[in-house]
Amino acid sequence: MIFGIGVDIESIKNFKKSYKDKHFLDLIFTKEEIMYCQSKKESYISFAGKFCAKEAVIKAYNKKISIKKIEIINLKSGKIIVKINGRINNKIKCSISHKEDYAISFVTIENG
Repeated sequence: MIFGIGVDIESIKNFKKSYKDKHFLDLIFTKEEIMYCQSKKESYISFAGKFCAKEAVIKAYNKKISIKKIEIINLKSGKIIVKINGRINNKIKCSISHKEDYAISFVTIENG
């Protein structure tokens, strides 16, 4: 049974302008997320996707949570793991996609 659903879409162009701002990145992303995104050729695309995923988690979660307490981990297999307060939450399922000017994420949280 599904407890919550969240979706978010962001302009990749906005991240192309702000992804070099260390203060901005430190407010939103964990050190591991920053390292992952910066390892990519066009890191602003990955930052936009992770931001979307965090926003989608917030929308699906049924209580207030800080964006910084959500961590989006990309496994080599392509699977996405979501951590809340440093702990893996297997009930949260997340998908991220991007094309041209937009990144989007869809999240479900299972009940029970």
